[in-house]
Amino acid sequence: MKRVRSLLSFSVLTGGLLAGGLLGVGASTPAAATSAKSCVSSQITVSRGAAQGTAGTSYYAIVFTNTGPHVNLRVTACTLFGVPTIQPVIGLAHRPLGPPARNESMGEMPALHTLAEGQSVSVAFGVVDTGNIPASSCGARKARGVVVALGSFVRPTYLSLPITVCTKKASTTTRLISPGVTGN
Repeated sequence: MKRVRSLLSFSVLTGGLLAGGLLGVGASTPAAATSAKSCVSSQITVSRGAAQGTAGTSYYAIVFTNTGPHVNLRVTACTLFGVPTIQPVIGLAHRPLGPPARNESMGEMPALHTLAEGQSVSVAFGVVDTGNIPASSCGARKARGVVVALGSFVRPTYLSLPITVCTKKASTTTRLISPGVTGN
């Protein structure tokens, strides 16, 4: 009976580590397990993916794809990690509108993602329905788009995304990047 419990505990622990990405499954790998260099802004293209909605919040996938530079006719693999900074903006000069997106991953350990040619990671950018927030504490205004940056990996990049945000308090959210293009 003791042996069965030990095997069961080992299986549950191993399954949890695999599902959580701690053993390097998928595009996420431990820092020591990769020889690829850090991504630079010229290698990463930022785009908008599919939108999804839940009660009171819309989520927009913001996708980071390794598209170059090409070395000997091949795109070199690179690594990145972290939480993107996402700022709603207005006007042709992309002036900030309200606070930047609030990080919902505080205290979580970021995974190091290795991106080969054409591979992507993404984040689910959350936009709270401003109609659910009292007007006096929100100050809702329409944003023309967002400016997205990811540490030293991605310089501030403008994405067209018409949304309505609060100007008096954070009504948008961001989190750690994850493998794939859905933001989940």
